[in-house]
Amino acid sequence: MTTATKGPDVPSPPRTPVAQPPWQRLHPRMVVVSVSWLAGPAAALLGTMFLARDLLNTHGWIVLGSYIVVAAVQAGHEWVRYRTTRFRITDGEVELHSGLLFRTDKSIPRDRVRSADLTANPVHRLFGLAAVRVGTGQHTGKSEDDELVLDGISRTQAVRFRALLLNRGGPGGGTDAAPALPVPLARLNWSWARYAPLTVTSLAGVLAVVTGASKLLDTLGLDLTDSRVARDTWERLDALPLAVAVAVVAAVLLAIGVAGSLVSFAEAWYGHRIEREPEGSLHLMRGLLTSRSVSVAERRVCGVELSQPLPLRAVAAARLTLLATGLGGPAHRFAGPAQLLPPAPLDSAHQVTADVLNEVSSPIARAELRGHPRPALRRRLVRGCLLAPAAAAALAGAGTAAGLLPWWSGAAAAPLTAAFGYLLARDAYRGLGHALSGDYIVVRHGTFVRRTVALRRDRIVGFTGRQSYGQRRAGLFTLTATTAAGKGAVRIRDVDVRDGLCFAEAALPGLVAPFCAPEPPPAG
Repeated sequence: MTTATKGPDVPSPPRTPVAQPPWQRLHPRMVVVSVSWLAGPAAALLGTMFLARDLLNTHGWIVLGSYIVVAAVQAGHEWVRYRTTRFRITDGEVELHSGLLFRTDKSIPRDRVRSADLTANPVHRLFGLAAVRVGTGQHTGKSEDDELVLDGISRTQAVRFRALLLNRGGPGGGTDAAPALPVPLARLNWSWARYAPLTVTSLAGVLAVVTGASKLLDTLGLDLTDSRVARDTWERLDALPLAVAVAVVAAVLLAIGVAGSLVSFAEAWYGHRIEREPEGSLHLMRGLLTSRSVSVAERRVCGVELSQPLPLRAVAAARLTLLATGLGGPAHRFAGPAQLLPPAPLDSAHQVTADVLNEVSSPIARAELRGHPRPALRRRLVRGCLLAPAAAAALAGAGTAAGLLPWWSGAAAAPLTAAFGYLLARDAYRGLGHALSGDYIVVRHGTFVRRTVALRRDRIVGFTGRQSYGQRRAGLFTLTATTAAGKGAVRIRDVDVRDGLCFAEAALPGLVAPFCAPEPPPAG
């Protein structure tokens, strides 16, 4: 028998600990930046108090004192946030610790980072600061668990962190190498400003000015009827004929709306450009007072959406939005990081689409859309010519009963609404369409805002079909392509059941083949 003898213990070599990057803090200037949101209301308050000093009372001084107290509380809160917040980027994670009474610890794996949004408002830029918003999925901006925000770091540090997050490099590597030159894809054309008054910005500008002025006067406890300027203006309008007075007021409001839309266009899109970076990401930059710089990895790009409100459609113009994982959902669609172009001519939008998707031509421009069956038109005619007039007549009848409308308003509302609804129903039906365009599916719908989506077929997770009672009777259903970008779904409305299933099978072969198979002939 052989006996094994245990020799002397040999000490194993000590493990070398992996050096972790040190924790970092926010910039102390962020304490001053935090109270910047009070500067605008305070300036308007002081200006109003100076102009209306003859009407000023104790209530106005109380409001001014309240602003000072709020500014002090906000500055104290920001000082606590500065002292208790620390962050770092390691080889595998992005970590953030913050909070004094309620501690918050966030840790996001770097392989989950989908986008990095760098923003800097005027006060940020004045103090050389910026904010980096790290996106991890389609619900960015709707759930705090899906994002990490570093607000109040230096702009140089923010640019370095953004490049570090998207390049997937180590926390200290790749920052000293000479960067390769990006490839420009699009730049702002100032002639596009002519389309700005055709968007909702004009109406929003008028409403914002009127609402803000009324709230400010109400806050100070001031009554316009006590102002000599207001009384003189009202007397001059009252002396004019009614039609002329209405035209003058409408012209003034229209001028305010147009001016507001042009100013908003210049502020939002100044310096706009799209570039393709050498490391394989799209870089979007724009903004005059508040600058925004967004980088999206190209492997996260799923497609684009072309939207045309009625005024833009009348002049052959459109807006262009990028569909990519990590760029946010519906809350960011109007002026968020996903918007590629301001209102621009269709030719320019198609060219930018081809460049961004790295295609020879735009999938939307070359797609031959298939129309939908006639029952889809019938469904829209029912809603536009029956349901809408009935609702309008009911509202007019309620207004007549309350003494707000004349007796004939109910009889006139129904036929006018029916005629308008008929035109909209026909237009909505003509807007329906779907097609396969190379590696993309193209879907179009809408009338007030016509949307055309080009979605990569390999970014589709699956298809879902749903039928309402009316759709079952008409032989139609709604086919939904599920994806991780945008709203998370692209819907093909009121499509024939067999045509929709065959379309889904052609887009993703083998997925719905059992539903498209023809029925076997009867025996004998």
